Amino acid sequence: MSQSRREALRRQQEAQARAKRTQRIVIVGAIVLALVVVGVFGAIFIGQLNRGSAPASGGSAAVPVNATADSSGIVVNPGKFAAGVPKVEVFVDYQCPVCKQLETMHGATLDDMATKGEIQLIYRTMTFLDNNLRNDSSIRAGTAAACADNAGRYGAYHDAIFAGQPTTEGTGYTSQQLRVDFAGVAGITGDSLTGFQGCFDTRATQSFVQGTNEKAAQAGVNSTPTVMVNGTKLDNNTVFQATPEAFRQLILTTKGNG
Repeated sequence: MSQSRREALRRQQEAQARAKRTQRIVIVGAIVLALVVVGVFGAIFIGQLNRGSAPASGGSAAVPVNATADSSGIVVNPGKFAAGVPKVEVFVDYQCPVCKQLETMHGATLDDMATKGEIQLIYRTMTFLDNNLRNDSSIRAGTAAACADNAGRYGAYHDAIFAGQPTTEGTGYTSQQLRVDFAGVAGITGDSLTGFQGCFDTRATQSFVQGTNEKAAQAGVNSTPTVMVNGTKLDNNTVFQATPEAFRQLILTTKGNG
């Protein structure tokens, strides 16, 4: 083989080797880039899983405008009660049938006393029935009610939830009910409805409701309904046997726990 042919062959082999090296570099780079992308999306996905049903994209944690100072509940009648009136705290789970019974029997009395400023009325939402019933209606209903407070219609929305509670425990609430039906019953319309639905859709108040559930447990409450007057727990047998007037007097005469 002549010198010129050997030189040409050498240059050809070197070119092929350079091409293979370049190809390997490109392939390795593509693999590294793919791993980075997978890692980023994996981290995002895991983060979403860890947050469970946390606020959707665009949502942010929100505290209802009438939340208590320690975020343990929502005051139904802010500014309507005088100093020294009984503080009535009602612990409820919106899937609790007995809570609905309490609402049916004494809800009107509580509303009337709150409207007149005879009491400071606070609802403290619990969500433990989600675990018992294996759904998420308690937290969703509580989140919606807290959003309704920001729309200025908390008490009315609270009443609407219990009025629309399914007859079969565990059936749960639909999004149509929580976003539209109960809001309509509560009188949330126009721009207020748009804001309410945005709050609910992003679960903006969900963290607050999770907190009220935790604070209720920390206060030693493990069942609903529970009614406390100035920190004193009322006996449920007495509560459910009382007439509306007897229930009113029970609240007004119950001493605090010191």
